[in-house]
Amino acid sequence: MRRRPRSRGDLSRFQEISEAGARNAATALSQMIGRPVHLDVPWAKPVPLEDVPEIAGGARRVVCALSLKVYGGARGNLLLLFGEEQVPRLLDLLLPGGADGRGASSAALSDLDRSALREVANILAAAYLNAVSHLLGVSLLPSIPGLAFDMAGAVTDFLLIEQAPVSDSALVLASEIREPRSGLRGEFFFLPDPKSLPPPPADEPPSRRGRRRKR
Repeated sequence: MRRRPRSRGDLSRFQEISEAGARNAATALSQMIGRPVHLDVPWAKPVPLEDVPEIAGGARRVVCALSLKVYGGARGNLLLLFGEEQVPRLLDLLLPGGADGRGASSAALSDLDRSALREVANILAAAYLNAVSHLLGVSLLPSIPGLAFDMAGAVTDFLLIEQAPVSDSALVLASEIREPRSGLRGEFFFLPDPKSLPPPPADEPPSRRGRRRKR
C-alpha cells in the first residue's frame, strides 16, 4: 500500500523538527572540537526515490558515510556524510597533532581514525535524536554506526531499499553543518520509515495559549 504525501502543515513542522535536531548535533560537534559550528537552513520534504542521491551531492560523489539505524517509536535511517576531501579536516579537528598527510581513503585510515569517526557519529546521532524524540514524543534509539567510503548513490540506494515497495518518495529531513575556520562541511540526513513515523505535533491553537481556567 502506497503512503499518502504529507500535508504542507506537516512538512513545516517536520522542518522545525529537523532544525532542532541539527542544532543539537551542531552544538555537540562544537563541544567536541572546541570551535563554533554553523548550521545552514535545514529543510524537510518528500523526495522521489530516484532523486535522493542528488541531494547528497550526486550519485557519483565519493563520500565518507556514517549511517545508523533508528529504532523505537519511529524507525528509519540517520546518515552523516562528509565529502572524501573533508575527512582529513575532520580528523585533524578530532585528533589534533595526528599523522601528517592523512589520506582520505578508507585504506589510509588507522584504527584510531576509524574509531574517532564512529565516535563522532555516535555523539551527533544521539544529540540529533534526543531533540527529535522530544518533539515527536517518542523514544528513538540509534544503532552502532556503520562506516563506508563509497559513491553517494550506492549509500542512499542501500538505505532506501526497504522503502521502495511502500512509497515512490522518501521524506527527507536534511541540514548542513560547517566549521568556517577549517572549511569543514558535513551533511545530516534523517530518512524516517513512512510506516512508523508518527504525525508531528500540531501547533497549539492561539485561542488556547495562555488561557486560564475560570473558577
